[in-house]
Amino acid sequence: MDCTERAKAQRAFREGLRDLVAHRADRAVPRLRAAVEATDPDRKGLLSLRLYWLSVALLRLDRVDLAIASLASAQKLRPRSHARDAWEARSNCYGMRRRESPELDDFHAFHSIQITRYLGTRPSRRFASAAESELVMRLVATAWLGLRKSGQLEGSSVERRLALFSGCSIDFPRPAARQPSACGEGIVAVDFKRGRILRASDRCSCGSGLSWCRCCGRTKSPREL
Repeated sequence: MDCTERAKAQRAFREGLRDLVAHRADRAVPRLRAAVEATDPDRKGLLSLRLYWLSVALLRLDRVDLAIASLASAQKLRPRSHARDAWEARSNCYGMRRRESPELDDFHAFHSIQITRYLGTRPSRRFASAAESELVMRLVATAWLGLRKSGQLEGSSVERRLALFSGCSIDFPRPAARQPSACGEGIVAVDFKRGRILRASDRCSCGSGLSWCRCCGRTKSPREL
């Protein structure tokens, strides 16, 4: 990256911070995002700082899922920082936005896994209509109620719950089911240093110090897709 690009990134970052101070988060987000995109990936401390302030701007606009995604990247780059503190305060055991109760955390993880799976079969990765969205949401809700009533979630570990969520088969509308999957289903995480498969509760191999299911293997929201 040359000096001109660095200067542009620094200017965008400063302007974004000024917009935050002026309570103009709507203007701050594109400027802070531009600063992040223009930051040299090797400058981990600076990149983490800019991702953190981007998450602050997103939170002020109530774009919580996107703010969590930004925080996830920021805290991984600098484990001992404000980003890590904010991540610990706002994320749950799935690496998602923390909800009002553990049951809601479970539901939103299940919901995100199923919706991401469905949208991964759509060429546009979007619902084609409100009717399609309503149908899929209803199917997911019905499957969730069935899973809860089965009693399999009671006293289970995060690793077990994630396996149940991923293993739950929902009969989604056929037009989507015939499309090739693009959601990464069936991917196995491996710790190459130790030569074994990573479990959800294992410490992440990236060196963040967090469990894999809260770090590189976290459950992403459909909005991130």
